[in-house]
Amino acid sequence: MHIRQFVRGAALTAALSLSLLGLGTNPAAADTSAPLPIGSYRDIAVDAAHQRVFLSDPFGDSVVVTDYAGRVVKQISGADGAWGFALSGDSSTLYVALRDAGAIAAIDTATLQETARYDTGTGAGADAGPTSLALAGGRIWFGYSLDTWSSALGSLDLSGAQPVVTRDQGLDTFRNPPHLTTTPQAPDTLVAAESDGNTAAVAVYDVSAGRADARARRVDPGPDGCSSLQDLALTPDAQKVVIACAGAHHHQVLRTADLADDSVLATSWSPNSVAVDPAGTVAAGLYQPSGADVQLFAPDAPASYAAWDFPAPSDYADTTLVPGGLAWAPDGSRIFAVTETSGTSSLTLHVLDHPRVPTTVTVQAPASSPRNQDLTLTGKLEAPVGFGAGNTVDIWRIDDPMAGEGTLIGSANVAADGTFSYTDRPMAKGQVQYTVQYYGDTRHAYAYGSVVVDVVSD
Repeated sequence: MHIRQFVRGAALTAALSLSLLGLGTNPAAADTSAPLPIGSYRDIAVDAAHQRVFLSDPFGDSVVVTDYAGRVVKQISGADGAWGFALSGDSSTLYVALRDAGAIAAIDTATLQETARYDTGTGAGADAGPTSLALAGGRIWFGYSLDTWSSALGSLDLSGAQPVVTRDQGLDTFRNPPHLTTTPQAPDTLVAAESDGNTAAVAVYDVSAGRADARARRVDPGPDGCSSLQDLALTPDAQKVVIACAGAHHHQVLRTADLADDSVLATSWSPNSVAVDPAGTVAAGLYQPSGADVQLFAPDAPASYAAWDFPAPSDYADTTLVPGGLAWAPDGSRIFAVTETSGTSSLTLHVLDHPRVPTTVTVQAPASSPRNQDLTLTGKLEAPVGFGAGNTVDIWRIDDPMAGEGTLIGSANVAADGTFSYTDRPMAKGQVQYTVQYYGDTRHAYAYGSVVVDVVSD
């Protein structure tokens, strides 16, 4: 409840006790789940504009569309070997790699109808058609096979009067069609990685000139090495890439400048999925029949602050996350996870609400200040996950701290790093308590902080 006129000490004490509740990493159950009408899976995309989730069904030649609760809205048929996705920046078009058709389809996300199909000139089928997709440098990039022993990158340019396909880029790097990842904040950076089940290769490209100009390349990356790469994702600033290698003991973080080791995330054996939200929070997924299947990591933090476990349906079956089975809602409010149950062809979509993390407010002010003079408060919000733009804190002044009653005097904008400032001009002498309240959001719990200033004669 937001108190807008007066605040009393007892109410603040109760609110503080709530804000200090710890959020451990003990596995929690999924918030909601829904069965999917498919028996195969390769990719997932989340459309915030229409609050829909798209899932590929390559062996069923379809794309399944659900709402944010996991309820199926439509199953789009005729998508031959639907593999990877790329969602346009305005969320109006979903591009689908059609491996078995040797093409890329465009689906209108409002009508859920295919509006165009572009031949990639790669041939079709398991040994030729496009698989992973990514938007970078004003083009749609795709990975595909050249032959049994090598693969390459291609691009589709839709900016002109006619579509233009360019193939055979990134040669001598990939044996199998690479996984691709990009980030809107660095639109000219493309990261590609592949694995044939043994040693993986990762490459970083500058695609600003319409071609894949290699900036860095590494084979068998990470302190654990990387066999059987399953997934990868860039941080929002494209400074780091997180890779999930089934043969590793942790999720591994590389610097994109040179693909040198940066850090590891303390997960466990057999990473198989990773997704990063616009605030830099990492959702790390594992193939793990027992224990946490999904863990959350704040930016640059080695240890997780939240986790989920998908319980086994019986003593004779396990529920596990599928490779590449994680995606964030763009506002960071929830995570979508795809699981399978052993011994069946059953796939399930889970919707995991992002837990509200403990938040603290620190406030600084001069120990004393003259009355009727400007007095500046500074402070900072801190939490395991960052704060986006548009947050504010309310400033209360209590002229008699012993009375425990105060007046709302204004609000202050919170910067992206959690800092804020506010200037007041107190009129009365004596001790004055300033209390700063943050009312929380979908990711952060309520919190407050206070400071006392001795206002003296001017």
